Amino acid sequence: MEFEDLLTKSKWSILKELAKGEKSAVEIAKKTNQSIANVTQQLQLLEAYNLVKKAKQVKEKKAGKPRTPYVLSQEIVLASMLKPGVADKKLLKLKELDECHRFLLNIFFILNPEDHYYLIKFACITDIIKKADTIAYLNSDDKEIEIMIITEHTCEVREKYSNMNITGLDGKTKKIISWTHNKKEIEEGLERKEDYFINLVKNSRELIDKKDNIKELRQANL
Repeated sequence: MEFEDLLTKSKWSILKELAKGEKSAVEIAKKTNQSIANVTQQLQLLEAYNLVKKAKQVKEKKAGKPRTPYVLSQEIVLASMLKPGVADKKLLKLKELDECHRFLLNIFFILNPEDHYYLIKFACITDIIKKADTIAYLNSDDKEIEIMIITEHTCEVREKYSNMNITGLDGKTKKIISWTHNKKEIEEGLERKEDYFINLVKNSRELIDKKDNIKELRQANL
């Protein structure tokens, strides 16, 4: 079986559900309108190709067998290019790429195309990829792009990069607004149940997360 065959139709719908968080075969079957037997068979195949793995069993509240949740076991990009002079496919494992490449790929898949240039230029004219442990996209409109930055260099990053105007290729300017904290500040804010920090973590979409901060903050506090 070609690897791309694992990312189509029913298997792809299963992987999309697991990208949202761990789920059992029963939960996936309900979400994807497939039979439990079919989902179980597909999960076994995906597990054999190391795309998913079993997580720790969870005891049900009602009497019965513990459910076995599944999670994604690796992060990949399957890219194809077809144009005169180039016909190629590449399988990229994100964990094997440097921070710059992961940043670019996440921008490509998460942001609207009109926002790509602004964040790429922001990263190129600053040393934010080096300074930050986490960079996450929050939202954007015609005038602004908001991001969250987790770093131990909070004072420096706040002073230099809190509000930066970036001019695009068409001459249009957007402001990059950076909400910058260290991890401890966010943890303490979540413990106090402050809406600002809850929304910051809840709405963030990873562009770079060197220490899995977003995942840990969500699991521990949301």
